[in-house]
Amino acid sequence: RMWWPMQDYFNLVNVRDASIPFDDNYSCTGVLGILKKFKSRDFSRICTGLTNREIRAGIIDIWLNRDYKRYAQATGHTDLTVADWQPADQMRMYIRKDVAAQIWNYGVGPSEPTVVQDPTQGKVITLPADLILDANQNPALTLKSPRSLAFASNGTFYVADSLNHRILHLDTAGNLLQQWGTFADGVASPAPPGGFNEPWGVAVGPDGSVYVTDTWNHRVQKFTPNGTPLKQWGIYGLAETPDAFYGPRGIAVDSQGRVIVADTGNKRIVVFDADGNSITSFGSGGLDPGQFDEPVGVAVDAEDRIYVVDTWNQRIQTFVLAEDGVSYVPDKMWDVYGWFGQSLDNKPFIAVNAEKHVFITDPEGYRVMEFTGTGELLRVWGDYGTDPTGFGLTSGIAVSPDGHVWVTDPALNRILRFTLPE
Repeated sequence: RMWWPMQDYFNLVNVRDASIPFDDNYSCTGVLGILKKFKSRDFSRICTGLTNREIRAGIIDIWLNRDYKRYAQATGHTDLTVADWQPADQMRMYIRKDVAAQIWNYGVGPSEPTVVQDPTQGKVITLPADLILDANQNPALTLKSPRSLAFASNGTFYVADSLNHRILHLDTAGNLLQQWGTFADGVASPAPPGGFNEPWGVAVGPDGSVYVTDTWNHRVQKFTPNGTPLKQWGIYGLAETPDAFYGPRGIAVDSQGRVIVADTGNKRIVVFDADGNSITSFGSGGLDPGQFDEPVGVAVDAEDRIYVVDTWNQRIQTFVLAEDGVSYVPDKMWDVYGWFGQSLDNKPFIAVNAEKHVFITDPEGYRVMEFTGTGELLRVWGDYGTDPTGFGLTSGIAVSPDGHVWVTDPALNRILRFTLPE
């Protein structure tokens, strides 16, 4: 690559022509005659560059050796140093995180590599699903990229059947109770209630109401338990207002009926009341506590503590209500040895059980991870596979009232139930 200080070569023509000899006998007139075919906007600058011995030698030093000292002296930029050089167009190199993790730690050069201890070693168990719901059952359950799922207090549950653009209401045997939703693209014009464009998140409120993040219609919809539309709010936006969403994913409802939405693209969490009125929001892009990079799954525990999947920061953050009873403040935070990829499918969800154990999906790791409420890793299960112990991908996760862990597999279009070992 060629380094050129000050980038003062802009708007010059390409003079790398073998027919132009670089010697001291070239006159400015002769050069201009040859360069007419290049349609240069500034012949005088090109003439100077080709006929001045020192500038010409400096250009060659830059091309061949990345050495611009002679060019700097010839053009009067004698105070130019590498530290002072600020090109107009910065160049960046991007390395996928899972590849970089095999080479060096973030922020540490490869000359001093640090071995990262895998905290999952010794924590992996084999745990087969004891129930699988999919197209092979009778009657068949035909799913297409199922994502989040959420349980009602009566033990039935709802599934965001994302690419079928619908919500399913099932009993725990996999029997279909209700379904609703059709495709609706609300970008060009407002989508009707009950229409979806890839719903990713679903949650159930304390009164049984069902809330759905209609992801690419950039809105939240509220329904009765049997699917009758009640409310909707949200528009596409970059967080100009509380309901200006950019691809909302996770959603949860606490014991007071507050609706917590992961506004993924805007790197924030937004909190509403049960009717969609804004209460508060928190978060921004960054690495500090309370900041996010791709927040996706959200969950609440019995004390209304909020748990957030901070995907590309590879950590879980928790938040509690501040003394004012309205805003939220950071509580705990711990790293996740997972979520290395950054594909569209690497969107993990989270669930919390009655003991405050935290369960997350590691989509492209084909596994589930279980932590204590303080971040201690307890166990990991899953691998790539199509049998009851494997996943094609992991996505949504929920804990039923009877303590079973349910996981959606959007690659194999199935829902799996696991019974935790004692």
